[in-house]
Amino acid sequence: MIKSYELKVVLKGFEKIIYRKFAINSTLKIDDLCKAIIVSMNGDLEHLYELKYKDKFYICSYMDKNKYNEIKMNSLRVDKLLLDKNDKLTLYYDFGDGWEFLITVKKVIDDNYPKRITLLDGSGCGICEDCGGAWGLEDLIENEDNDWGYHIDDFDINEINAMLDKYYN
Repeated sequence: MIKSYELKVVLKGFEKIIYRKFAINSTLKIDDLCKAIIVSMNGDLEHLYELKYKDKFYICSYMDKNKYNEIKMNSLRVDKLLLDKNDKLTLYYDFGDGWEFLITVKKVIDDNYPKRITLLDGSGCGICEDCGGAWGLEDLIENEDNDWGYHIDDFDINEINAMLDKYYN
């Protein structure tokens, strides 16, 4: 049976100012979910990523399996995770900068959304690639006239949903 989920995603360390709320269909591939989260958070997908759920790590297709509990995510759908309300997942992106996106399942719905993924709400621009991680992002947020062109308020839900529709729906 196809289910749908509402997820809240926050950037660790910036939970109150950088977040996204998604509605997803369980037929969405886990890899596409991870990519959609990263891109919606201003990432460019130029770095490795993995999703941790319970005791398993779902790794992107261009990572080598090194541990017994690693699974390649590219062909698996979200329904294989068997998510329940209040479940917690962590998406790790760019192991140099060390971005962590904390994901909480807010609702499980025994029906399917018409789209595989939709952004319902959000706040904050997201990450800034190669800025040095959380400490670098803090500096950029505090200095609005930064050389990186980063502005915390650069968030456009319609622009992100147009991108999600183009690539994932």
